[in-house]
Amino acid sequence: MKIKLFILFGLLGWCATAKLLAQETQASVSSQVQRHYSLFPTEKAYLSFDKPYYSAGDTLWFKSFLLNADHNINTRSDRLYVELFNDSSQLVERLVLPLNNGLGFGQFALDPKLTDGSYSIRAYTNWQQNLGADFYFSKSFYIGNANDKTWLLTSSQQLVGQDGKRSLDIKARLSNTKNESAGYRDLELYLMNGQKRLMRTEIQTSQDGVFDVKLPANNLNPGYSLLILDKKDKSKKAVLPLALKDPDNLDLQFMPEGGYLVNDIYNKIAFKAIGTDGLGQEISGKIVNNKKEQLGTFASTHLGMGSFFLLPKKDEAYFAVFSLNGKEKQVQLPLAKAEGTTLRIDHLAKPDSLYVFVKASPSKRTDQAYELLAQVGDSIILATRLNLQNGFSNLRLPKHIFPDGIVHFTLFSPDRQPLNERNAFINFKQYVKLDFETRPSYKPKDSIAIDITATDENGKPVKGTFAVAVTDNAQVQQPAKAGNINSYYLLQSNLKGLVEDAGWYFKTFDAHSQTALDQLMLTQGWIGYSWNDILKKQESPKFIAENGNKITGRLRNLFNKPVPDIKLTLLSLGKDVLITDTVSDSNGNFSFDNLPLLDSAAYTIKIKNAKGKVSSANITVEEFVPALPIGLAPKANPWYVNSDSTALKYLLNAKEKAKQTERIMAPLTGTTLKEVEIKGANPNITYEVAWDARIKQFITEEELKKMPRKTLLNLLTEKFKGFRASNSWYPSCYSGAGHYSFDEYVIGANLILSIRIDKISTYKVVQGAGPREWFDANKQIFNYLNAADIKNIQLYKGCVFYYLEITTRSGSGPWVATVPGVYVYRPLPLSLGKEFYSPKYTADQTNTLPDLRSTIYWNANVITDENGKARVSFYAADKPSSYTIKAEGTDLLGRFGFKQGNINIAIPTESK
Repeated sequence: MKIKLFILFGLLGWCATAKLLAQETQASVSSQVQRHYSLFPTEKAYLSFDKPYYSAGDTLWFKSFLLNADHNINTRSDRLYVELFNDSSQLVERLVLPLNNGLGFGQFALDPKLTDGSYSIRAYTNWQQNLGADFYFSKSFYIGNANDKTWLLTSSQQLVGQDGKRSLDIKARLSNTKNESAGYRDLELYLMNGQKRLMRTEIQTSQDGVFDVKLPANNLNPGYSLLILDKKDKSKKAVLPLALKDPDNLDLQFMPEGGYLVNDIYNKIAFKAIGTDGLGQEISGKIVNNKKEQLGTFASTHLGMGSFFLLPKKDEAYFAVFSLNGKEKQVQLPLAKAEGTTLRIDHLAKPDSLYVFVKASPSKRTDQAYELLAQVGDSIILATRLNLQNGFSNLRLPKHIFPDGIVHFTLFSPDRQPLNERNAFINFKQYVKLDFETRPSYKPKDSIAIDITATDENGKPVKGTFAVAVTDNAQVQQPAKAGNINSYYLLQSNLKGLVEDAGWYFKTFDAHSQTALDQLMLTQGWIGYSWNDILKKQESPKFIAENGNKITGRLRNLFNKPVPDIKLTLLSLGKDVLITDTVSDSNGNFSFDNLPLLDSAAYTIKIKNAKGKVSSANITVEEFVPALPIGLAPKANPWYVNSDSTALKYLLNAKEKAKQTERIMAPLTGTTLKEVEIKGANPNITYEVAWDARIKQFITEEELKKMPRKTLLNLLTEKFKGFRASNSWYPSCYSGAGHYSFDEYVIGANLILSIRIDKISTYKVVQGAGPREWFDANKQIFNYLNAADIKNIQLYKGCVFYYLEITTRSGSGPWVATVPGVYVYRPLPLSLGKEFYSPKYTADQTNTLPDLRSTIYWNANVITDENGKARVSFYAADKPSSYTIKAEGTDLLGRFGFKQGNINIAIPTESK
């Protein structure tokens, strides 16, 4: 936590001088804010990726940056959790990245069997869980899986009709990946709200694969979609997000500067016009009062945002009048308060100065001190007392006291209540300029070297760390309006909701973009801090900052009292043998420090008392608890809807590349067995518990390792669809469902008749007791066992009953009693980044396989030297094309750099 307090001089000559009181007392707001951020310092993570979308079976490469709130090196946390979720917010995979000075890199090897859909990546540290989901990094991707059942969907959507009787008219054409029409196909259409089906209809395509459907639009929202299924083959499907672009409607919002209007005080009002598609919409009009008198005009300057000034008067209401699609519309402005204070910031009038204007209505004029705070991240840049006895206070501040980024101004009342707030983006004087030096053109399979130069705003060399990706434009189109590391750290990470085309604000940083950026601060950035949380008495952080490879915990006795001075021994259970010990302190806390860094480890912790006997104290270890699946990015749109040839070519090439890999690897791996898909009973295989039962589903050891802390109960609920406790199930193959006076575990309406752990029935836990006791015993076991305790799970199904087989690592069966004084700890394995493979071509090479790379080159660890120089080299693929070079990174001192360039790959023409 940093605090910089400035005594201000040189106030505005044409305004009354503001009286600045003594700075910072023990009871001031700034001291409370300082205490809060000393307990809860901010961390921000950002991930740089090689591509904007992927194919099942592809590798998703990324580099991670973890910085402090001031954008400098973070050394507080050295583990970053990177999670991949599907479009149902279910975890697909979790990686634990070791960080070095906040930097890390890794990859997701995407399963070739991943279903086509929108996926989200989320990244956070354990410490960030103290701060909440708003501080996590999140980004959505579409992962395609093109095959012979894939449909391409060309669609147009239009809202028609009058208000009250409007409909969404959808016209679409279905075709396969060869653009052959899906003619005369019987379809089932479902209106979907997430995973919930709201409406169903049937329809048939024309000879050209075209169909039309009309949906009543009154209750539709942008989160709805249309699920399209082939009636005869429901594995053929497509999802069409609804595009509710209504030219007759928009949401026009008004946000007075500082939070609200006050009668008889001249103030600025910002506005933002948002279309029904959620994007900004340009607008202009006039401001009138309730007497229909025109007081001024307004017009947006960028993405529907703008501002104007107004002097509100008592008993007057104000309206914005504008034309929308040929119709006149009217929206009322927020009502002004009779009494209050206002806060206005002007940082655009002078390049070196920032002006603060504070005004108070008569009832708010007092000789007691108001307090003005200016914050950037965790730092208080300014904390000063203001006297508003004369009704106003004007300050002139030098801009150089503020770092780059969003400054949050807050005016507090004498009784320390937040009154007015305002965000302003100041400076942007520090940045990294990146330049690429390449040849004008290269040949296919040519060796390519790119010289990268990094300089600061003054042209001096910059030592920095960067991620560099080179992608083939014939397969991947890098988005023109995507955000980058610069816009993320300086803008997006500080604002809620979608920031449209965030990178645009930093491309030139001229007068127009600075005005637009200020309007963004006045609209989307007007929401204040959570002052109730910051100003209240702070408790200790719930989640620790993971730093260094250590195991910490505490000892408690049966009365939950600390157990001091007890020796604990740590023994590794894996392939790496380790034995070490420690002693609990006076509070019963213990720590095993400086453990070797292992990608996979398992430990046993034992405690003994002074007589050398195993102690009965309870051991608790600080284990990582994953965050709930909230704060995920909005879903990405399907690639196959109105898709271009680029994405289709990439996905088809990905399939061909997978086949190449299979052909190459086959000679190295011996006899290749065909994949076996379990579809039904095999008459030659019997199950020892029930002769008619066949394997239905199983969970492998590899899957279980990805979720070691998930309880068996949560695991079964998540993996086995329909698993739950119920008092209704089928009693036999030939009877309807019966209702009973006790619960049992079922899947759907089918009873789980047998549950065995290490081939021992859980009935033996309560031998001689009734079904209620058996259910309670199973519930206890399901809540006690974690995925880390289990090797595999097999689910069998007979005529009507299910049978559950669980194999544990200990092999001790269904006995859940713990061993006193012993704790088994299996930390999540660390994910060590792999090197990107880039082929090397020689003049005499005769490889006949086509080079289908979409990512031509990826390097997550490009470091510029003291001269600001770095060089990367790779080989071009075998076809003419053009490549996009993307580089982004930081000097770890508050500067960020981003640049995209192009490389041309062409077949040279012979000179005559």
